[in-house]
Amino acid sequence: MSGTNASATRLQAGAGIALVATIALLALVSLVWTPHGGAVGNGMALAEPSATHWLGTDHTGRDLVSALMSATLMSLLLAWFATLVSLVVGIPFGALLAARLGAGGTRQLVLVGILPAALCLGAIFGGLRVQSTLSVFLAIGLPGAIAATVAARTIMAPVLAADYVAAARLAGLGWLGAGQRHVVPMVLPALVALGMELLAAAMLIEVTLSFAGLGVDGAGLSLGTMLRDGQQLAQARPLLVVAPGAVAVVTALALLIAAGGLREAPRGAA
Repeated sequence: MSGTNASATRLQAGAGIALVATIALLALVSLVWTPHGGAVGNGMALAEPSATHWLGTDHTGRDLVSALMSATLMSLLLAWFATLVSLVVGIPFGALLAARLGAGGTRQLVLVGILPAALCLGAIFGGLRVQSTLSVFLAIGLPGAIAATVAARTIMAPVLAADYVAAARLAGLGWLGAGQRHVVPMVLPALVALGMELLAAAMLIEVTLSFAGLGVDGAGLSLGTMLRDGQQLAQARPLLVVAPGAVAVVTALALLIAAGGLREAPRGAA
């Protein structure tokens, strides 16, 4: 890869990570501060955007910016924990399959397949009356673990089969030592990119399930529940659906942009 292309991929990854970090930071701030608090009924219902309420208020009088900060945090936390479990389960199994069976599967097809599988599982768990947050967690985590396994196998198999890894093993290094010295530096950017792709998919799944009434219940606040609550008033106050929808889409796109930059980065560099 030329120096120009390498710089471009680093810039792409950095821009995506910076945008995601900014959104996550604003969401975390909601734990200690929001512009007008998160309680229902702090202002006039369906107020227009103003210097006091930057995006207006919803039908309960809640400041929309404050609600967005809290809802984004809920959606990110659900998506993050489900993605973390998927990676913790999937990467070791993927490495084992790569070592034993070699390359196999296609990462792109598996990641696309998460969405319909997760939505179907969410509907099943919802029909079985599984607790809403657990339902979202399982709907994201189960297909995500399978996707992470197949993708990790595809990523790690070529490196595990490389001559320098075999030479390190012949020189007396165990699998752990060879992996730490030769495999991890080569596959780490791709695995981080995989995690970002899974997180983007998890974010969109959580929003979709909650919008459909299969995710966070009415007592909770997530981007999906904001979309669901605002749809009936969207004609009068478009920001009630545009704002949470935009946050969800921009977050997912930023994660995918960062993942693309990391995946194209030179081997051994992020």
